[in-house]
Amino acid sequence: MISIKLKFTAQLKDRAGVDSDVILINEKDTLQDLLRELPKTFGSDFGAVLFDQNGVYRHSNLIVVNQNQVEYGDNILMEDGMEIMLMSPISGG
Repeated sequence: MISIKLKFTAQLKDRAGVDSDVILINEKDTLQDLLRELPKTFGSDFGAVLFDQNGVYRHSNLIVVNQNQVEYGDNILMEDGMEIMLMSPISGG
């Protein structure tokens, strides 16, 4: 198992109930594996911000890995100690 630090903003922070967390995942998990597992930890409302009703990732969310913006489709192997920031769109007036 490896340790990953998560940070959340906006809607994702509200739905997770925390602005950061540390989770343990399996070695050899990819970024996609990690993101698909997060609703199991943070709930279906959290998952609805990340994925649409068909399970397709909502590309309006930004993903930052170790301070570098990446895309959901990038083949990124998770490594111990990585920091993942998930930023959902901010709206308001």
